[in-house]
Amino acid sequence: MMSRFTHLLPLALMLFLAALTLWLQYSVQEGPGRPGARRHDPDAIVENFTVRRLSDTGKPQYTFSARKMMHFLDDDSSEALYPSIVHLADTGGSITATASRGVIARNGEEAFLYGNVLIVRESTPEHEEFRAHTEFLHMLSEKHIAQTDRQVTITHGRSILAGIGMVVNDDKQEFTLQSQVKGTYDAPKRK
Repeated sequence: MMSRFTHLLPLALMLFLAALTLWLQYSVQEGPGRPGARRHDPDAIVENFTVRRLSDTGKPQYTFSARKMMHFLDDDSSEALYPSIVHLADTGGSITATASRGVIARNGEEAFLYGNVLIVRESTPEHEEFRAHTEFLHMLSEKHIAQTDRQVTITHGRSILAGIGMVVNDDKQEFTLQSQVKGTYDAPKRK
């Protein structure tokens, strides 16, 4: 009887080691429902790129470019370094927003720009150039609205305004400063 047990001991030991190896493999392997899957690690990285979004008629609406962008699977967001977002207006006066860093969420419908944010609307025959500088900007692309709750300095033609908080509505071609507004307004000359 002892000789049978002696022959089964190596087999039992090998089965135990195989089960232990499988358990260790599944413990450290990432997958759905596992603790490692909730980490915020990039699943894709793209460098020096430009993306164009077209309207229903095929006309360019937006361009988005950056030096580097990382996509994160856990929340389907993307982070871009030195992003540039350009809204191409049909009548001219395209708007460009640049920053040191950006986070894009909700399938591109929402963007958060951080660090040295600059918005520039080019001049048109009806409107002078508009520039706004801040450290944070929340953009809602479908609504054509950009807003911040931080310090903003605006240059519109020769007028200079500064304040805390701003809302820019591209559809209405208007901006609103929220509080602590100071500046110099240079009235346009009548023709």
